[in-house]
Amino acid sequence: MVVALADNSAIEWTTATWNWATGCTKISDGCLNCYMFREYPRLKRFGLATYQWAPDQLRIHEEVLNKPFSWKSPRMIFTNSMSDFFHEEIPFEFLDRVLEVIRATPQHTYQVLTKRSWRMMKYGERIGAFPDNVWLGVTVESAPYKFRIDHLRKVKARTRFLSIEPLIGSVGHLDLSAIHWVIAGGESGPKYRACNPAWVREVRSQCIDSGIPLFFKQWGGPRPKSGGRRLDGREWNEFPRPTNLILIEARSR
Repeated sequence: MVVALADNSAIEWTTATWNWATGCTKISDGCLNCYMFREYPRLKRFGLATYQWAPDQLRIHEEVLNKPFSWKSPRMIFTNSMSDFFHEEIPFEFLDRVLEVIRATPQHTYQVLTKRSWRMMKYGERIGAFPDNVWLGVTVESAPYKFRIDHLRKVKARTRFLSIEPLIGSVGHLDLSAIHWVIAGGESGPKYRACNPAWVREVRSQCIDSGIPLFFKQWGGPRPKSGGRRLDGREWNEFPRPTNLILIEARSR
């Protein structure tokens, strides 16, 4: 069997994925229709070695750990897109090894996104600060989960971002201090929850007022591209500065 790793990722705001763990457990409203649970059975049928368990059974794949060393040109790497970087079943000692790879490959930028912001804080206390080539983010799918932003601010990272996706309710006022980027988008999939345009405009207005770059990924629908990406007549493809990955900005236009 072969291991699946995505170079040239289809996700608009990244260029590759690095899944040294697969499988996850649902912990909040945004997890209800998670794409990972839909994709996992298909990948298992394809015989991919890292998907031969139930999707709610987390597995660590040490054979994948050194993959970034084989990517010589700079990439934006979404790390653990098929799990959660700070899942409770991933030992901190293994995360230490992940960070060793990240530090040793400074040509890459690593996007780390979590819903387990409390465990992110605990790990941040352990290491002091994340490497400069880590973009550290939390998911905020609606107003009740804004506490994750406060947790994120307490962790030392050069670049902090919010993923307001799937946007399933108004987020209300956002404290964007010490936040460097915002991704927003509606939910996709057969059981998607429709995204109210007013919720997106609410986020956009606050990003503009705070001078925070916004990447609007999708309106969502039965498929990711069902509703397109245009918001009031234009696409929002903004990224934090500085970044040496001009290629991702060019591709997203």
